[in-house]
Amino acid sequence: MKYGFEEKIFVEVSRNGLEGYLTLISDDKDLNFDFNNTISIIKEKIKLGLKSDIIKDMIDNKIYKERVCIAEGVYPINEKDGYVKYYFDKNKKLMPKINEDGTVDYRELDLVNNVSEGDILAKIILPSGGKEGLKVTGEKIPYRQGKTPFFKCGKNVKTAGKGLYLVSTHDGQVKLVDNKLNVLEVLEVSSVDNSTGNIDFNGSIIVKGNVINGFKVKADGDIEILGVVEGADIECTGDISVRQGIQGCNSGEISSMGNIVTKFIENSNIFCKRNLVAEAIMHSEVICNNSVDIIGKRGLLVGGICRARKEIRAKTVGSRMATSTILEVGVEPEYKIKSNNLAEEISTTKSNISKVEKSLFTLEKLVNSNKINEEKKQLYKKLENTRRVLEMKLNKINKEYTAVKSMMKDISEGCIKVEGTVYPGVKIVIGDSTMFVREELKNCTFYKEEGEIKIAPY
Repeated sequence: MKYGFEEKIFVEVSRNGLEGYLTLISDDKDLNFDFNNTISIIKEKIKLGLKSDIIKDMIDNKIYKERVCIAEGVYPINEKDGYVKYYFDKNKKLMPKINEDGTVDYRELDLVNNVSEGDILAKIILPSGGKEGLKVTGEKIPYRQGKTPFFKCGKNVKTAGKGLYLVSTHDGQVKLVDNKLNVLEVLEVSSVDNSTGNIDFNGSIIVKGNVINGFKVKADGDIEILGVVEGADIECTGDISVRQGIQGCNSGEISSMGNIVTKFIENSNIFCKRNLVAEAIMHSEVICNNSVDIIGKRGLLVGGICRARKEIRAKTVGSRMATSTILEVGVEPEYKIKSNNLAEEISTTKSNISKVEKSLFTLEKLVNSNKINEEKKQLYKKLENTRRVLEMKLNKINKEYTAVKSMMKDISEGCIKVEGTVYPGVKIVIGDSTMFVREELKNCTFYKEEGEIKIAPY
């Protein structure tokens, strides 16, 4: 901005209005600007945050033809987002009580969040802390308003207090599933067999006896089984507790989106989204997205494959008979399975491409010798098209495989802790590194450092 006297004073404001700049223009080093007049001209445009000492310094030291910041506004302070405060332990860990003598008491699990009708379950804490900013021109700068959360109401709950509270409308167990609060009623059955058939319940289930071979139990909540599971399929969105143990008979599958705790697991397929606790795991395939704890006097893990995202703990791994036992940590188990499936698919697709190319090579000889009939020409075109489709498929699978391997590498961490003995025949995998145990080891921790698996004391 230009003003009408011999000395030129340029006053500028930044695009966001939070800085003001002054440029003094003069070719005469002996010329003195009048401080008071200069300030009055600047104040016609800049109303806030003026730094008079800087302006005086520019005039006194004859700082000409240099753009200098002489005013600063006030930045706005954005509001903090609101959040939901829960009045119960939504991250309760399922862990049985270990007695002094090493035995495990499965009666002391404390796994249920019990609530009564009218109990407050959660409260919305509104956004707070916002403050307007000010431009150097005196204009206000609005702050960003924080996000206000909202409730996702499930079963047996209602809002209250102008929508800021969530209240239970029924006695039961409160569970947070997919950010939706539910108060679940519990279904109790004596056993799961021919007298009940398969069970699919939208709440928690207590089975006072056994779940026998060939039956299925599914719940939108927790499942507690006081007896044994024999070759049955168990699936739930919450925790699974099996008091006497799981005998899969190489057919049953156990799947939990929460924790699993049981006395033993044998010849079973197990998937656990959070933590798994048992006294023994034998000849089973276990996939756990958090940690596996083998506790108690035996603490035995032998045979099969045990995969965990973070950690595996046990007292004894493998056996004197060098039973093949694989322990994997440091990789999301689902990524590992997907990686293996993609690798197989890549191999199959490459094999199919090779077969097609051999056929094309044979037909090309006929084409070049002009000894090809119309039927063979059509076959040649179809094979060319098949090759293109397979190559596109291979390219897509390769990209997906590379992405999965990259994700596996990014999260390659974790450890395996063995309080007692690790026998030969055990394979240790941490991330993308592998170690074969070839001699008996005791009281050790396996971890990965600089791309190699190393052994430290327990």
